[in-house]
Amino acid sequence: MELLVPLVILGAMWLALVRPQQRRVREHRDFVAAVSVGDDIVTSSGIYGTVTALDDERARVRIAPDVEVTIARLAISRPQGEPAAPTKDHE
Repeated sequence: MELLVPLVILGAMWLALVRPQQRRVREHRDFVAAVSVGDDIVTSSGIYGTVTALDDERARVRIAPDVEVTIARLAISRPQGEPAAPTKDHE
């Protein structure tokens, strides 16, 4: 009986913290796998561009006319136009 309370607390913490993070990681991995040439994206550093070439680990992204950069595919954050992850306001 003494172990029941700590186990319940650990279970609640796992449900509140770990599960949502695992879901976000899975969604991001699925999104990155679904990106294709021609998609408008935003990188994790905030650069907007259009995917021009892909391989397993890298993506070529046009960020301006006649300017392309190579980024790690995992650095693709979200599609253009999709709002960034909500942040908590600290007052």
